[in-house]
Amino acid sequence: MERIIFLEEGADLDALSSAYGVLLLYPDSKLFKPKYLSKRASEVFKDFIHLFRTVEELPEEFELVLTDTYHYQEYLEKYRDRIKSIRIYDHHPIKREGIEGKLEPVGSATTLVVEELMEREIDISPESATILSLGIYEDTGFLTYEGTTPRDAKALAWLLERGAKLDVARKYLSETLSKEQIDMLSKHLQSIESYFLNGKRVVIVVIRSEEYQSEVLRILYDLKEVRESSAFFAIVSAGQKTYVFGRSLKGEFDVSSVLERIGGGGHTFASATKLEGIDAQRVKSIVLSLIKGERVLLKIEDIMSYPVFVLHQDMKVRDAILELSQRNFAGAPVIDDSGRVVGIVYKKNLLKASKHYPERQVKDFMMGDFHSLSPEDFVWKAEDILSHYGEKLIPVLKDEKLVGVVTRLDLLQGIKAQTYELKAYERRIKLPPHVEEISREVGKMAKELNFRVYLVGGVVRDLLLGKKVWDLDFVVEGDAIKLSKRLAEKYGVSEHAFPEFGTAHIKIGDIKLEFATTRRETYPHPGAYPLVEYASLKEDLLRRDFTINAMAVSVNEEDMGTLIDYFGGLRDLKDRIIRVLHPLSFVEDPVRILRSLRFAGRLGFKLSKSTERLLKSAVSLELLLSAPKGRLMNEFRLALREERIIEILELYKKYQVMGQVIKGFQWHPSLEDGLLKLRGIVAWHRIEFPKEAIDYGWVYLLFLLKEMKTNQVLPLLQSMSAPSWVRKVFIEVVKDFKSVQMALRKAFKSSDVYKALKGRPLAFLLLLMTVDDIKDRVKLYLEKLRFVRVEPKEFVGLKGKELGKAIEDKKLELMDETYALEKI
Repeated sequence: MERIIFLEEGADLDALSSAYGVLLLYPDSKLFKPKYLSKRASEVFKDFIHLFRTVEELPEEFELVLTDTYHYQEYLEKYRDRIKSIRIYDHHPIKREGIEGKLEPVGSATTLVVEELMEREIDISPESATILSLGIYEDTGFLTYEGTTPRDAKALAWLLERGAKLDVARKYLSETLSKEQIDMLSKHLQSIESYFLNGKRVVIVVIRSEEYQSEVLRILYDLKEVRESSAFFAIVSAGQKTYVFGRSLKGEFDVSSVLERIGGGGHTFASATKLEGIDAQRVKSIVLSLIKGERVLLKIEDIMSYPVFVLHQDMKVRDAILELSQRNFAGAPVIDDSGRVVGIVYKKNLLKASKHYPERQVKDFMMGDFHSLSPEDFVWKAEDILSHYGEKLIPVLKDEKLVGVVTRLDLLQGIKAQTYELKAYERRIKLPPHVEEISREVGKMAKELNFRVYLVGGVVRDLLLGKKVWDLDFVVEGDAIKLSKRLAEKYGVSEHAFPEFGTAHIKIGDIKLEFATTRRETYPHPGAYPLVEYASLKEDLLRRDFTINAMAVSVNEEDMGTLIDYFGGLRDLKDRIIRVLHPLSFVEDPVRILRSLRFAGRLGFKLSKSTERLLKSAVSLELLLSAPKGRLMNEFRLALREERIIEILELYKKYQVMGQVIKGFQWHPSLEDGLLKLRGIVAWHRIEFPKEAIDYGWVYLLFLLKEMKTNQVLPLLQSMSAPSWVRKVFIEVVKDFKSVQMALRKAFKSSDVYKALKGRPLAFLLLLMTVDDIKDRVKLYLEKLRFVRVEPKEFVGLKGKELGKAIEDKKLELMDETYALEKI
């Protein structure tokens, strides 16, 4: 059976060298050609590719071989029926049943492979010895890193005896930093912080980029803060994955004791793990809490609800509804006579069934296909299930026995606990004069009331983008209405308070100010209006949608102008990325699906890879259909007001959301082409007739809806609170759009065009201009024909209808004389 070696994305030199060693050990082995390696490994692979046996297609059956990693689960999931055995060479040991190979605590994985070459007395060439030496040199820092063992030195000595070239090692392993490496570090380094624990200095570094670069770890070793620490943890967020590395530099701190808690492997000096779908800042908070020895809610058993309320599969529907209603539960596991979980049932489904089948049994309406969890699973496995499959309740089984359930609320509370220790990135920013003036006054009054107050959300984002802002949103750690009232009294303006929400609005000159008490929000079910409670600034920011909207600026006297960024919003703003704050964001509030696309379209940003994955999952679960219609339509209206509405609609198409927003809507190529034409038409009209400008977003919507049926569109427009003129234009489009086109095509004279278009609403005319062969005729009407005038004094003695008809006839005659009509 063939042995196939896989290298992880971004694999380093140690992984490549040890993989090459496996090729020497087993003549039947082959390397699955890697798509992406670290910069160093890529250079070596390119220069020595003639020595590597590679394949691009896999055999039907093979032994999986991994080097410098023990993460084999993703390969098993992808090639489960083809992998017959697993062999691993890794120097980050972890207990795994049924795994062959070597998992031992040495400085380099290549050392383990070289030892096996030594034991078998396999002769190798100087070129092969050189390739193998590169892996040991890199991962041990030329035998200087803590964690290096005598075994690494012996393996290297054996390679030198066989002709390993030191000049080649120097060529590939130069310790100087390149400009690209310095740029990479400065661009993606999000934070580097030191913590003193029991006299030991531990450094945590967070790096965030869209692509993983394995050489980042070596670069970090050269940082002064890292070299002088007892240990450091590097948290590298790349796309959907977060890589966590722990290194002990003086033998004073056991890094494996920390990373083993989150699924990592290794030893005292070096440990690592790879997580998926978990934000780097959240991982940082978890690592910091573990370093401090604090309790962290990591396992399902830490957050699950128990004892569990269950329903029997034979219970009648009406009785089950009563049981769930009395306990205010949305659903429950369903068991059989033996106590085995056979399904999940939700009250919403039972209520629908009860209209016709109240006496039927629960098992007839339960979900028989469901996911389950073990108490030992990590909480992010439950988050993945909820965000990908939309299950609102997940049973927890131990030895097939029901021991608990996990709900969305359980997970959100766990996420909140894990982000509690987050430390904000802070820096001073310069506020525009008009913003600074009013903000200082707000801060002064807040101090008198013993409150703290901050600018938050979109205004902070726009200030950092250099945009002019006149709408200021403040959150108050205190009583927002009291502060707003005092400010209104000082400036002699009216205050509009909303006590039930803890908010108030005032306007001072051209500046609109909104005050809100810091709060947390919970959502009873996907898309519901939130339940509001008072909370801290951090919790208030945590409830927001995206990192770029979750920053604050202090306007308090002692730290005026200080940016507060817990979640990497400033970095995402610089990288032009939209990123949700936690994996259940779209499940918690599906309206954020549209919001994310609106911001991406408006700003020209991209969704982060993890956010894109979560959004696609939420759309596939049709979560938008469960969102309150009012909130959904309000968000859709906001999109129609955007200048870059075409870009937003293109994103709607790309992510297939329109069918869930507008029932019965379907994209087709003519719509895409027509929208681009309409953008040009709108731009032309806006410039040529600025005084006639209308809310063009509705025109774009009318264009999208013009082929749909009246009984589909009118209820939609009503739910959107569309202006009456929009509904009238749509009715006119349905009734006359095609007949007017026909009349324009048959027109022989300019007066015929005038007669066909006279009295038609402007939006109707702009829509007609998207039809290529009649566009110029509509344009002629808008630019010329409708402005033709005749003086009444030319018709002496005529009055009333006779005068009106004479004037109109003269206008038509004048049009035909002045503006010749080109043939279509």
